[in-house]
Amino acid sequence: MRQGPGLWLSILLLLLSVAGHGCATDHRTSSQPLSTDNVRFMDMWNLYSHCTESDNLDVMLDNAQQLSRAVDVLDAAADPRIGASVRLSADPAAMAASCALRTGQVAKEQGRHSSAREMFQLVLTNFPQPRYAYYRDQAREGLEQLDAANSG
Repeated sequence: MRQGPGLWLSILLLLLSVAGHGCATDHRTSSQPLSTDNVRFMDMWNLYSHCTESDNLDVMLDNAQQLSRAVDVLDAAADPRIGASVRLSADPAAMAASCALRTGQVAKEQGRHSSAREMFQLVLTNFPQPRYAYYRDQAREGLEQLDAANSG
């Protein structure tokens, strides 16, 4: 039985279709870092949410430290030629600064001045960029109140 050119064309199209599907699968696999980045961001968001909703100072201190370390890791992982690899709708550094500031304020209210000072210093040290001026101003104010309480 003789095969016509239509059969060869069908086989060729089938092979191209399978090869094209393989490329599409490889493309989806290359997006795995985006998925991993989203998971990391969700972990950070959960820490931030827990920090803002908690009344347990020890847990808040831990959340603030974890967020600060996570921001350091994100900054170190960002490609300096292209900036952050993923654009996020929330700024992880702002979340970390906010959590540390709130933790410092709660520590001050509870009379744990050493922990409060540590959190206010963390904000001043780790978030020098202009966009975090609000958090730095609030942290300076917290430190001034601690100093005034110690001198009075």
